[in-house]
Amino acid sequence: MEGTFWQIDAPERQVRGQLTIAPAPVLETLGPIFEERAFRIETSPQGGTTIIDGGNSDDLVADWSPRDIHGVLDNGREVSVIGAQGGMTDPSSSYPPQYRQRFGTIRHIIHDAHVDREHVFYAGRFRLTGPNWLRHADGHADTTDGGRLVSLNDGGSQWFEFTPAEPMSVLDYDRAVLHPTETLATLFTSHPAEAVELAVRQSPAGPWLLVHRYEQPAPTGHHELFDASYLTPQRCAVWIDFRRRSNGLDAAALDDLTGVAIQTSVLTLAAVAEGLHRRLYPDKKRVAALSRTDLRAARKAARVAALAAVRSIDRDDRPELTEADLTAFGEAMNNAFAFINESTFRTMMDDLVGTAVSAVPGIVAEFADWPAAIHSVRNILAHRGTEDDLDAHDGFINTLVAASYSLRWVLRTVLLVQAQVNPANIVGAYELSSAYHHHQTNVRELLAGTTHARR
Repeated sequence: MEGTFWQIDAPERQVRGQLTIAPAPVLETLGPIFEERAFRIETSPQGGTTIIDGGNSDDLVADWSPRDIHGVLDNGREVSVIGAQGGMTDPSSSYPPQYRQRFGTIRHIIHDAHVDREHVFYAGRFRLTGPNWLRHADGHADTTDGGRLVSLNDGGSQWFEFTPAEPMSVLDYDRAVLHPTETLATLFTSHPAEAVELAVRQSPAGPWLLVHRYEQPAPTGHHELFDASYLTPQRCAVWIDFRRRSNGLDAAALDDLTGVAIQTSVLTLAAVAEGLHRRLYPDKKRVAALSRTDLRAARKAARVAALAAVRSIDRDDRPELTEADLTAFGEAMNNAFAFINESTFRTMMDDLVGTAVSAVPGIVAEFADWPAAIHSVRNILAHRGTEDDLDAHDGFINTLVAASYSLRWVLRTVLLVQAQVNPANIVGAYELSSAYHHHQTNVRELLAGTTHARR
């Protein structure tokens, strides 16, 4: 689509350009929308143009900053290009050589409106590709902050419409509504899902404004763990609420780590498990009866006692402790006590696997002690040295692989419980899942002969 474009904060610099929507949004302009710091253009008296590349990192990063661009297409339609990143293309790639800027990274393109990234909208709607929608039912549900999510069939396609309690920017719709819904669909189906065909409106009766973004429609998966009937508005609303607490760790728990080192996989999943625990069990403490006041008093007393003990030690054969040494030791005591009433990593794994086992009793049946195994491999990787015994090393690698398989299924189960799926339904879905049975068989074979195998 041809048109005239300009950067929002420099409307006097208007240039001709071409906007491409598919397969990915791209804007290419004839002439600069902005002056690039990394390049200097010199024109000779004879009209020759020389472009000098400065190569300065600060300049290159500044030129790559996201820009909001407005335009009017030749058919009269307004368009907003939000979060565009790019710069000069090679002039020699065209004939005659021309100075052009190309923005190949664009967050959103909004038709029929001139807005910026901060502009808020009354409501948004989108479709979800990936799940098989044959058994889906329409409905609606409210989020805890007063937003409303509606699922409806329109023109033979299943749509979600979300009206937040307060108007939201397109970026907020993307990360606070679309992505959590994609994650929930992936959790249920065990296949990738993608939100597509986003549109927003500025008022209850206003027209739907098309929003173009990079989309990679996911094909409808076969052998889904759960079908789309589980993607009810109620569960989607629960997940939109949960995303405010999870900071995306729910999506991280489902990420495909194929191809990474097994050590990377286990350390990543262990960190995700710890982070999810803090969000799923925020009030979990070692000693629930201890208040913050109690802990402050205990920390102060421990620090005073420890400093007194250190000062009283006979140091005739060693250098005296300086005031700086004592200050550093006192700070170390404070830091040590800061998390003394928090759950340990081992107890966190106890809580997570307890939730998973209560839903699927045999999920870690191959482990003698699942929390101990996860705690052990994580600590060996993060805190201990290497093993010289090759046989012990091979057994450790096998345990790592078993842990990576098992952590995924435990975390998936915990998230399904968080999504309010009945445990009997989870068991039924797992019984029909070849992936689940392969995980159990692989774990049993990998743990054979190790200290973590159930005898």
